[in-house]
Amino acid sequence: MTEGIHKFGKLGWKVGEHVFCSWEPWVSILSSTHRKRRCEVCYRADHPPDPDIVCGGCGVQVYCSWACRAKDAQHMLECPVIERAGQLPDRDEVRVMIRTILKLQSGSKAKSLPLLEGGGEGDYVPTMKTRRVFSDLLSHTNDFLRSEDRRKDIEILYSELEDYLGPETPRFPDFMDVLGRLYINGFEICDSSMNSYGWGVYLAPSIMDHSCQPSAVVSFSGTRLTVTCTKDVSDLSELYISYCDTNLPTIMRKEKLRSNYFFDCLCCKCSHSSHSTRGPAEDKKRKIKLKK
Repeated sequence: MTEGIHKFGKLGWKVGEHVFCSWEPWVSILSSTHRKRRCEVCYRADHPPDPDIVCGGCGVQVYCSWACRAKDAQHMLECPVIERAGQLPDRDEVRVMIRTILKLQSGSKAKSLPLLEGGGEGDYVPTMKTRRVFSDLLSHTNDFLRSEDRRKDIEILYSELEDYLGPETPRFPDFMDVLGRLYINGFEICDSSMNSYGWGVYLAPSIMDHSCQPSAVVSFSGTRLTVTCTKDVSDLSELYISYCDTNLPTIMRKEKLRSNYFFDCLCCKCSHSSHSTRGPAEDKKRKIKLKK
């Protein structure tokens, strides 16, 4: 994996400096609504797929160029599954689960490891000595299953996944461990106008916590993610992004954060609001970015 431009020995970043630059996703998908307008590999708006450049295996995946076809590592594992089905999944959640589970299985089977221990050696994190791997991510599995409506939706997703993976489908508890990590640690891949065209998990950048007064912003070019400081940051503990629209009223921000990420924000903006309610002191959990 390409980590992009970074300074692992660096302590602190100034306004305008990149903490993560052109960072590649651990797993990602192009939104199904953009398949006719963007390439499934580079995700670039000015590179629509060419119907004459098709995957030589499944005959379903289409690319903007032969170069993109040659470097499509994410499709490599799912290709036999797509070939067997004869089509790509309609739902983005099914597609990203297929890619994630097959990636985890490929690593865990090769080394006789539990499912969550697969998926490669992980990402370097600036200033940290150990790599960040998929199993390091929080899942909040029990929180997701507390809602009866959410549980039903998840069971439907599991059933649709079985249609594609068949006997390769993991047990439901393992499936939930994976799904929770995807939901809690995924980034919507957006253009400069915040229009979403994809979704992905970036292992190292997912270490960033939330604040309604963030110290950094996230931007994308194709699939690649960049995090730029908007304030001086002395170390990673001061690096915050926002997981929701900070212009929303406090009560709405809190509702979205509790519903999607299961925590209460304790930043100054929320704590000093007249509508603020003190949240649990456990708000040091690692979560993710934007859900609209």
